[in-house]
Amino acid sequence: MQGVETCAECGVPIYITSEHLWHSSGFILQRRDPRHIIIFLESENLEELLKGVERILGIPIERIVVDARRRTAAAYMERVIPEGLKRAVREKKVEVKPVIEGMTSIGHVLGYGRFEVVDCRYQGDEEDFLLVRVENPYSVILGSADPVAAFEALVGEEMGMDHEQVGPSTFLVRGFRSPHPEEFRERLRMRRYEYGEGDFSYEKCPSCGGPAFLSLYRWDLERGIITHRESGRRMVFFAPSVLEAVFGELERELGEEIPKVVVEAQKRFTAGGFYRLKGEEPAADLKFQLALRGIGLLSEFEESEEGLRLFMPNAAVPLMVVGLAQGLFESRHETGSRAEWKTGERGELEVRVIPA
Repeated sequence: MQGVETCAECGVPIYITSEHLWHSSGFILQRRDPRHIIIFLESENLEELLKGVERILGIPIERIVVDARRRTAAAYMERVIPEGLKRAVREKKVEVKPVIEGMTSIGHVLGYGRFEVVDCRYQGDEEDFLLVRVENPYSVILGSADPVAAFEALVGEEMGMDHEQVGPSTFLVRGFRSPHPEEFRERLRMRRYEYGEGDFSYEKCPSCGGPAFLSLYRWDLERGIITHRESGRRMVFFAPSVLEAVFGELERELGEEIPKVVVEAQKRFTAGGFYRLKGEEPAADLKFQLALRGIGLLSEFEESEEGLRLFMPNAAVPLMVVGLAQGLFESRHETGSRAEWKTGERGELEVRVIPA
């Protein structure tokens, strides 16, 4: 992809290391707005987690997930797009199509896939629309909403969306004027993440100053894909607040059992062998793996045949961490289990896994 500078030594796009900080707290912070954190996660985990929830519930959840994803993305873009740019677009002093193209091009660097704005109309009436081709999305359910959210934030109008598959890994996403259901307005709540200084540290690339461990990953900027050089697993940068908002919407619509369902889905995925702890110090390995992904700081970890306990002073996606801990325990000890957890006001998470 032309115009994206990469580090000559580690191969990581300069945008990634200049815009994001792997903090000692185990979070990945956006440098320009440290209140905003992101995670760096295997896209297969995101996709299979949602499919797992759907399988356990026995009902489709795509409508709820897509709507929550679009609304959270639109709310974020509404906040970060300069008011002057929005005003210029709405007054038709600036064409909306190139602005959206510029915004979606960032997704190529973040691992979202390849976006192409096929057609676009903005005249401020009911015929306005956006048509985008998405190739190799990191998630069919989550990966189609961003262009429509950008359009919605720029023009200040409520948008609906749909998508259709037109190739093995290619989709057409259409955004169109559509008022949001009244019950959805003012309901979405985004979590604010708190964090302090921690003890996570890492070697830095001598050239760009970013984490040296990012050299383990390969950026295919033309296709918008990030993969681990050895395992081939695809990675994506993603806002944990979006996942938590999705889980919250599922719980409000489908009932209070959703947190347990999310934990169970993540446990099944993990117990299947996708994640494994390496070496003779599983606590150190898990601490590094969580912080590499920006999920938080592991400060206490105990494991034996009698069970597992962990504590984190912050956790970006606590339900996933609970399911991860339970799945790791079951795969390492080849036994069933049950999980108990509690969270604190500042994001603390304590998990106990007990053999069944």
